[in-house]
Amino acid sequence: MARTVLWALPGELVAADAVLVGEFDATIRGGEEAAGRHLACRLGCTHCCVGPFDITALDAARLVRGLEALAGREPALAEEVRRRARQQWARFAGEFPGDDASGALADDEAARQAFFERFADLPCAALDPADGRCNLYADRPLTCRSFGLPVRVGAEVLPACALNFTAASDAERLAATVEPDPDDAEGRLLARLAAAGGPAADTIVAAALALGHSGER
Repeated sequence: MARTVLWALPGELVAADAVLVGEFDATIRGGEEAAGRHLACRLGCTHCCVGPFDITALDAARLVRGLEALAGREPALAEEVRRRARQQWARFAGEFPGDDASGALADDEAARQAFFERFADLPCAALDPADGRCNLYADRPLTCRSFGLPVRVGAEVLPACALNFTAASDAERLAATVEPDPDDAEGRLLARLAAAGGPAADTIVAAALALGHSGER
């Protein structure tokens, strides 16, 4: 029987992750306000919801907690999300660049990128195909929260979504550029998680939702 990943965080890390997300979101909102009319993002626009990508153990734990909370409110919808995730995970069999039993990605950047490109047209398992809504929006990964704006990570600026800023000046684009985690709070939390014996590897959304469950630690 395949081993089930326990995406559980110690209580203090759940609280610390909530603080991280709150500060992250506040920075993103500031960038969105600065972007104004140059931001095309809206409900039903799923340009950024297609194709697998790596997420951290914090992201995975947050998603799994969100799915379990959804099961308490809307069990049929939660089961549909699980079904999509399991179907997608099964489709990756033999091609996932990592541990099939745990969903942990291998530390092989070239293999990861080849895998992501191979399935670049596959919608996220959390995406509702009926209305383009993320069924786990409140618990989505940090990457999902920042996509759309120009994002500064150290000395590098990741580009905005191609649908945004199409008529913006350089000054307007610069004004909307955000640096949501300048002190690498996420990295420090991941180090604390690893030190506490928790899951430390990156994974993908489908693996977290298909294999994971949360619990008390």
